[in-house]
Amino acid sequence: MISEAFTTCELHVPDENATKKVAIGVVNPIDRTRTPRIHNRLVPARYASISADRVEKGCGSVPLQIEGGDGEKTLGEAEMTFICWRKRFIIIPHHRFVRDFTSYIIYYVLSLKKVCSQNL
Repeated sequence: MISEAFTTCELHVPDENATKKVAIGVVNPIDRTRTPRIHNRLVPARYASISADRVEKGCGSVPLQIEGGDGEKTLGEAEMTFICWRKRFIIIPHHRFVRDFTSYIIYYVLSLKKVCSQNL
């Protein structure tokens, strides 16, 4: 029984030297049994079960690496259903902000420390 909340996420695909957002969705809570399943099949290692709630315009033809439970082969066919997605291409927007903000604070503190030591 799932009692944890779903987490909003962005689904990305590789795009040259970066990634490209192709959908917004939710990622399933962590399966504490260590045998996560989707459509009565085990979720492969390095993948998570997500729901692709809204596919970005022009991204419906993105192929799925793992076919959906009803035979979906593209992201557009899988909209509003649960599918497997590579964990490395699932972005949690809030976590990215926290990481970037923390990096900024550390940079600011180190810069301030440097300026203060030069003025002494």
